[in-house]
Amino acid sequence: MYAEFATDAKVQSLSEVMQRRYIMLLCLKCNDELPGLTDDEVACAMRISEDEALQTKEKLTAKGLITETWEPTNWDKRQYVSDTSNERVYDIVTGK
Repeated sequence: MYAEFATDAKVQSLSEVMQRRYIMLLCLKCNDELPGLTDDEVACAMRISEDEALQTKEKLTAKGLITETWEPTNWDKRQYVSDTSNERVYDIVTGK
């Protein structure tokens, strides 16, 4: 999750239902489950009908939040591979 979510105009202009669906897509992406999924597979993962999934895809694509293949835009900008707590935990444990 990224901190700007709470103030991102594109996200905040979505209904709470669409925000939840967007978060579900971010979770699928984070778990490396998203690439290559079909529309009906995304619908199943989000526990919605395929029609609802297609409406969601249309809305989130129009907002520029995802691509036509369900991939979140600006993923690399917000989700860093090195974005872990290991270093912070090590500092706390070792006192360094």
